[in-house]
Amino acid sequence: MKYILSIFLMLIFVTEHYYPITKSNAVSQDIIINKNNICLSACDFPIESSDKNIVNDIWEIFKNELSWNTYNNKAEIQNEINRINNHGAWYYNYLSEQARPYLHYVIQEIKNRKLPIELALLPFIESNYDPNAFSHGSAAGFWQIIPSTARQYGVPINSWYDGRRDIVLSTNAALDYLTRLHKYFDGDWLLAIAAYNAGEGTVSYVQKRNAAWGKNTDFWSLNLPNETKQYVPRFLALIHIIKNSSALGIDLPELINAEQFKISYWPTQIDLIALADILNISLKEIYKLNPGFNYWQSAPDGPHQILIPIKDSNYMSELISELPINKNIQWIHYRIRSGDCLSKIAKMFSTSVSIIKKVNRLSTNRIIVDHELLIPKVVNDTINNDNHKPHYTEYKIKRGDSLWDLSKTFNVSIDKIAIWNDINKEEFLKIGNTIKLYVCVNQHDISRPETIQKVAYHVKNGDSLIRIANRFNVSVSELVAWNLKVKKQPGLIYPGQYLVIYVDITQQHFDA
Repeated sequence: MKYILSIFLMLIFVTEHYYPITKSNAVSQDIIINKNNICLSACDFPIESSDKNIVNDIWEIFKNELSWNTYNNKAEIQNEINRINNHGAWYYNYLSEQARPYLHYVIQEIKNRKLPIELALLPFIESNYDPNAFSHGSAAGFWQIIPSTARQYGVPINSWYDGRRDIVLSTNAALDYLTRLHKYFDGDWLLAIAAYNAGEGTVSYVQKRNAAWGKNTDFWSLNLPNETKQYVPRFLALIHIIKNSSALGIDLPELINAEQFKISYWPTQIDLIALADILNISLKEIYKLNPGFNYWQSAPDGPHQILIPIKDSNYMSELISELPINKNIQWIHYRIRSGDCLSKIAKMFSTSVSIIKKVNRLSTNRIIVDHELLIPKVVNDTINNDNHKPHYTEYKIKRGDSLWDLSKTFNVSIDKIAIWNDINKEEFLKIGNTIKLYVCVNQHDISRPETIQKVAYHVKNGDSLIRIANRFNVSVSELVAWNLKVKKQPGLIYPGQYLVIYVDITQQHFDA
């Protein structure tokens, strides 16, 4: 007995000497692991404030951590503060809703790079955090990246996809560019922000000119383009407003400090309409997280990055793991008939029972007659590549859908949808109901929603209607119709004139 007791005491001594992994030790190891693999784990946790306490509202994180001198004693800043505040409470509600899906991710990426959190407010100035924004200077996305910058930082622009609208790709490119500008201008963030707007060449040229004249070369001393003179003060004004919102009596709607999406990689060509069905969300919600897609499907060759709502991310990972690799899939709506069973249906479409159950979230093999299943069928060619004729299909109504949305998505009129389904054009669509459609399913016949942006184009020396029309992929007759002055004096435009152009953002490829 004494021998056993001696061994027991010795074991206690040895285990204490070698520090067993207690809960506190395990946490420290996790912290070390997270630091070494920050890109892998960054989005799995709420953003911490600088005092390491979890903050539940993103606006509170800004209030705690914004630290730049906003020069709010300067008239330029006060003018911009007044201009922004004149919009009223609705404006801050609008900004919050626009940024809600994206802001957590942007802040986390900024923190990962140890950049100032102020930069997360820049897309508000650029585009009101609208990933579909498109400017007269051909800048796109909520970071407003121009084609040449996209090429420089490896962001794809082609007929299938515009990476400037991609949340992840555009954020990486914008932060890379801002980091380089900050270094180029010797750590001066105001000059870097000015260069983000005007171009580093413009800012550098004016700096050198000031230096040659014996003048100061800081931002406030430079005679930059008028747009840039307003741009930087507007940015500083917004920083001041957010930092001091409580003192200014501004009520900012709560923005939950939580991850909004996960990045998945679909192995082959993606059918976004089918993806919306699989996740039981509207196509509009798919495009909100994945605005880079120009059509309802991706380019043929995979894999393709796709952002998935956080609530569906685990399910999507499991589904992707079961899909055939390097095989294109056609998604078929199949109505269950009397006598059907899952094994029979799987055999009919050369797929498996487990995939059908996973896609349709079935926990058992029980199926119900007249209910609908979404079936993945392997095809040899790209999705519907040779199918140009109208085909009958059915679409299940999701939250947020309207007849107008469906007419734009499927390129058919509201009148036709109403006739096919014997409904009133003013009728609200009931979630879960099925709509009958006869549509062309070629990728260029089904458009994505929210693709038209109104652009005010500033006419330059050497411009002509044909040149402008070609640049924005519109017709001369459309330019004339949109602009009353041009309509009254056909063909007459002059430098400094503003033209209204309705641009389809999915058709601005610029051969990048």
